Amino acid sequence: MRTLRTITTALAVLLFASLAHAQSSPSPDEQKLLDIANKARGERGTAPLAWDPALAQAARIHAARMQKEGGKGEHQYPGEPALTERAAASGAHFSTISENVAGADTRVETIANAWIHSAVHSANILNPQHDHIGIAVLNDHGTLYAVEDFSKSVANLNRNDAEQQAMAALKAKGIQPATVEGAQADARLSCTAPNGSQTGFTTHPILIMQWDGADLNQLPEALLKQSPQLFENAASHTAAVASCPKPTQNDANGQPFTTFKIAVLLY
Repeated sequence: MRTLRTITTALAVLLFASLAHAQSSPSPDEQKLLDIANKARGERGTAPLAWDPALAQAARIHAARMQKEGGKGEHQYPGEPALTERAAASGAHFSTISENVAGADTRVETIANAWIHSAVHSANILNPQHDHIGIAVLNDHGTLYAVEDFSKSVANLNRNDAEQQAMAALKAKGIQPATVEGAQADARLSCTAPNGSQTGFTTHPILIMQWDGADLNQLPEALLKQSPQLFENAASHTAAVASCPKPTQNDANGQPFTTFKIAVLLY
């Protein structure tokens, strides 16, 4: 019996250390599923999905767990990390991610046809926001276990790069970098402080904002919501920007991350 399920999670995540080597290219069965997915997207005028070795590795790890458990396919088994954690641990960089799984089938074409004709599965395949995919197909004595992981990829930036890109987004709106001595240090202090605490500050910003997200180009709009009149007098303001990992995530080894916690100090 074939069992198909789907899950979608809109969550940007931090880069964790890779658990295994990423699969560099699809197998013939995986390539077939990729071709079928991109053919369906092309028929609807949607850009094709690019192969992501890190997503493929995450898919393969989960497919192996499906094979071990047998029976119907599940998205998460007891003791197994969630989809976002599996993908991040394999080195994928994304702001949204979703998954199709199929267990206990015998032909790749049957799986593909069932996915295309299932509303929830085809929504993942055809989603124009998705731009990358990783696929795993494991054959257990004629029984196939298949996983498709889809994502919207985001840039892989370290802290300095993230800060520069965030500041560039603000400069595009007319806000220049702060020249107040100690502003950058205070911004980094604020980034790691709860609720934008000013404890230890040496400067006196007129506004402090903390923001989480994967697309740094959205930062100016988030700041505008904090202060609706801000950009009317943007030229009279300067800002210090800092980026830091979330408290529950770790970049102790200097690993770049893809979900940004940003602190903005406005002067």
